[in-house]
Amino acid sequence: MTNFELDPMGHLPTEARHSRSATIDLLDATEIAKLMNEEDASIAPLVGTQSANLGALVAAIVQRLDRGGRLIYVGAGTSGRLGVLDASECLPTFNSPHGQIQGIIAGGQGALFRAVEGAEDSFENAFEDLTSLALDKRDSVVAIAASGRTPYCLGALAKATAVGSLTGVVVCVKQSEMARNSQYAIEVETGPEILTGSTRLRAGTATKLVLNSISTAVMIGLGKTYGNLLVDLHASNEKLTYRAIRIVSQAANIPLERAKDCLAQCQGDVKTAILSSLKQIDPATARKSLLAAGGRIAKALKPSPIASTPSSTGRVIVAIDGGGSALKMRFSLTTQDGSRKETNTQMGPPVLPGTHGLAGVVFEWKRRILGFLEEENLNPVAVTAIVAGLSGAGTPEICRLLETLLAMEFPTATIEVMADVRLLAFAAGEPTALCLIAGTGSIAWWEPTPGTVHRLGGWGPHIGDEGGGIWLAKQAIKALCWAEDGRAAPSALKKRFLETLGLADVRELVLWLSTALRHQMAPLARLVFQEAALGDPVAKEILHQGAGHLVAMVSGIKKQDDSVTTILAGGGTLLNREYFDLFKDQLANLYPDLKLKHIPDPLPHILLQLARK
Repeated sequence: MTNFELDPMGHLPTEARHSRSATIDLLDATEIAKLMNEEDASIAPLVGTQSANLGALVAAIVQRLDRGGRLIYVGAGTSGRLGVLDASECLPTFNSPHGQIQGIIAGGQGALFRAVEGAEDSFENAFEDLTSLALDKRDSVVAIAASGRTPYCLGALAKATAVGSLTGVVVCVKQSEMARNSQYAIEVETGPEILTGSTRLRAGTATKLVLNSISTAVMIGLGKTYGNLLVDLHASNEKLTYRAIRIVSQAANIPLERAKDCLAQCQGDVKTAILSSLKQIDPATARKSLLAAGGRIAKALKPSPIASTPSSTGRVIVAIDGGGSALKMRFSLTTQDGSRKETNTQMGPPVLPGTHGLAGVVFEWKRRILGFLEEENLNPVAVTAIVAGLSGAGTPEICRLLETLLAMEFPTATIEVMADVRLLAFAAGEPTALCLIAGTGSIAWWEPTPGTVHRLGGWGPHIGDEGGGIWLAKQAIKALCWAEDGRAAPSALKKRFLETLGLADVRELVLWLSTALRHQMAPLARLVFQEAALGDPVAKEILHQGAGHLVAMVSGIKKQDDSVTTILAGGGTLLNREYFDLFKDQLANLYPDLKLKHIPDPLPHILLQLARK
């Protein structure tokens, strides 16, 4: 074998031995600290050589973020951790919405704290990880690797290139394979490490400096600052409230007392308060000016140039179903000649208030709406109505806040946000019907009069959600564990679950379950459906029990008020015909006079209703 075959990384400068540290183990602590400081000091000038390349990359990223795109860092090991760190700092520092700047590390979240064997060597895993994010051409993927050759990063670049996303790399060698497979390359040649091959040192320092520059310059480009003041501030505590007053005072050159009053008039929005004070305009006009200027105060202060804008001759209606396993969105577009078409957006992981915050939810909704408008050459004023149902929007306060945030992005649209279960009643035009959802989770909801709500379930997978997709999957795994103990009959589900997840045995399956996300568990219900259809008695019993739980939810509400006459049933789990028939038959045995309407997908019905208005 050749030397290269025996050591394919030995030629990299980052793997070479450093002459100054050859006897570092003989130095005392002070001498080690001095040597490391001198080496760290040499990094900044090297990063400085990449200023022009950094500028080009940032400008391209900002352009895509303005269109609703995302910046996604990808890396393995130290590089991945640094990407996750930089992304996570954007939310508290710049009040960027959850999801706009993301960091992905090979091996998943657990790899932040421990090494995941072989994670960085998987080209395919990166492809799958980015596919799960519903990557599109407005996104920017920046892969990070000191060596410039990490397979996981190469897989991410391949996926990004395939869908038309921007591709950039941050590497610590010249002429790397990763640089050849990207549009923009930041190459800081850091050379040998103090400890041979430990790229968390010189290479890590260079990477951190580069990422600081990228995220900071991107946020400035998005209008998160006015001068050097952080103006996109959410005053969530006393310290930040004082800071917001001080920022408005400094930016608008007004006394603190006046700045406080101005902030109050602008509902605490720092940008609006600054612009309102500087231009002497009311808050509503200031908000419109900021929206037209893309949130940039400096641009909003300038006279508005006459610019060409995309056509707005279409009328767009948006229906959103933000459930627990996926975000579904449908559009209805009516053109001037009266023709009409409907379309779906690309599916992706769920965005929920509990995981993304309200601003993150609205960002994801806005991102997908802007993507559709761009494809149709329309601008946001074409959107005339948005109806959204959201898992986790079970209180009027959450719905009101989401409506307010959406109205700031789409001021020409009428907007209604509700709990996702209520989409069934909206779609059917029967507001007083009992709504039963069995999708990722399960919930029964009845609102006989506005503000009077009876509900059962909807507590999430840790408490119950009986009859929903996650519950079905967990029941199957429990049955497999019992079968391992000899307490239950064996089932064909064992082979199906292990093969689907690529696991060796039931113990590995239990470990997988402990870290799996909601949207990863719910799809396993389809395996239960398939094996039940093939006659597996364990799978059939699980479905029978699940249907019984759904009937019990209806029964629980009937006991509270027996005037329920109509049930609307929906959700992805009830799309399975055998499962729905089990539920229907059990319900009919208990309540033969109840009317049951199956609404597998409420969004087309909602679009039709809105289009007629």
